[in-house]
Amino acid sequence: MLVLGIDGGATKTVCAIADENFQVLGVGFSGPCNYNVVGVEEARENVKSAVEHAFSDLDLKDRIAEIGCFGIGGLTTEHDYEVISNQIVPSHIAKRRIIVNDVVVAFYAVTGGSPGIVVVAGTGSIAYGLNSRGESAFSSGWGWLMGDEGSAFDIARQALIAAAKAYDGRGERTVLLEMFKETFKVEDFKEVVPKIYHEVSLTGIASLSKVVFSAAEEGDKVAIKILKNAGRELGRSVIAIARKLFMESKPIIVGASGGVFIASDIVWFSFQKYVRSYLPKASFTSPVKHPVIGALIMGYKNLGINVDDKAKATLLQNLERRIARL
Repeated sequence: MLVLGIDGGATKTVCAIADENFQVLGVGFSGPCNYNVVGVEEARENVKSAVEHAFSDLDLKDRIAEIGCFGIGGLTTEHDYEVISNQIVPSHIAKRRIIVNDVVVAFYAVTGGSPGIVVVAGTGSIAYGLNSRGESAFSSGWGWLMGDEGSAFDIARQALIAAAKAYDGRGERTVLLEMFKETFKVEDFKEVVPKIYHEVSLTGIASLSKVVFSAAEEGDKVAIKILKNAGRELGRSVIAIARKLFMESKPIIVGASGGVFIASDIVWFSFQKYVRSYLPKASFTSPVKHPVIGALIMGYKNLGINVDDKAKATLLQNLERRIARL
């Protein structure tokens, strides 16, 4: 019996295939599958590619999983579900399909499906929570134009704004100005403008967050301020969900996932500090490095298979071994 899981967003798509003994048999990577970012055709091809790469490790004639759990970024409305279900996620690779927003997969990676809250901060940002009554809620996830505060894109955008203000003399001095000039290989910061508006993709802008992380490590006050604010913004999404679903005076499990948390301790510590100021009994789990584990856990649970801490550790260990071979 095979369980297939996918975690896909605006940066990459990861597919993992495991058996009933929690052994990860195959892993595949490809590009982004958020169709709001790359379009339907590219999203479909990237999901297909990730699945094919994962199955390539298996010597099987019948490549059909018992269940497939797909966490796909950009799934917000019924229309999104119809597009993703009918045009992006293959129908022939699993007997049963469960299609959810990728933050739900991250949630299962953190809590195993038990009550709690998780926030994802990658190219975009979004939070999700579930309580003991089965009530759920989302927060943030409005996309780069309307929100995604605390995301890699937002961090990069705030840094570009800060650099522009420093250039004009409207803002504080910051090493970001020179670092962006070096990144874009320009003599004058104004030469960055046509590149940003005509040459760099959304994910390309998000990748500029690395410049901010580096500047913060050098002690740049502006970069540090941007990252601390990102942590607070991500914390606000957690508080919004807690107020809807939980009693703020009760213990709450809070988790995180996404490259921003992995890359920046400043964001992670700022996030925890902000959340604790409103939820003093919140307990935090370390940022999840491989949220695709959550898709597998969701699959097992829907098949009636319990995934305890030992089984989860086995899955994670096997997944990391597979990834190390790639």
